[in-house]
Amino acid sequence: MVTEICLVRHGETDWNARALIQGSTDIPLNDTGRNQARAAAGMLQQERWDALYASTMIRAIETAEIIGEVLSLGPVTTDHNLREREYGIAEGMDIAERYRRFGEGPIPGAEEWDQVRKRGLEALEAIRRANPGQRVLAVAHGGLINALLGVISAGEIGSGKTVLKNASTNLIVWDGSWKVRWYNRTAEAA
Repeated sequence: MVTEICLVRHGETDWNARALIQGSTDIPLNDTGRNQARAAAGMLQQERWDALYASTMIRAIETAEIIGEVLSLGPVTTDHNLREREYGIAEGMDIAERYRRFGEGPIPGAEEWDQVRKRGLEALEAIRRANPGQRVLAVAHGGLINALLGVISAGEIGSGKTVLKNASTNLIVWDGSWKVRWYNRTAEAA
């Protein structure tokens, strides 16, 4: 039975606009992010969706609620495993400072990428089991989505290769194994 999950990256936050590492810091959407979520909903409105999930973080929930309102889809089911990677003491730093302080090495207190991939795959499996044969929207985060795209595409896209835009959509399909149908699609925010 084919199940489709569209992984949607949340809209922009003030920290995204300032290129700061957010990770598990719970930052809300800004006005641009809300407009991006509405634009994504307009794009997603062209197809049928059966269920709506989101990470437990406010920026993902708010994006999902905006999409759900436009698509008359809800309620939003939250899943802790869809949360962004915890970046430890690098949260709040810009990328240049992160590399200046830690280089390519580990960041103190940061969640290991293997753990991010593991819990992301657990989230996909839980969504698939709960919604067999359906089309599901799941609002999550750039790091987590890229980690999943990397696993599913065997490294062709994903972490280190793909910069996911805010409110981008990424469709994966289960037909016995996961496949990436498309990734990083966006609509222009109104």
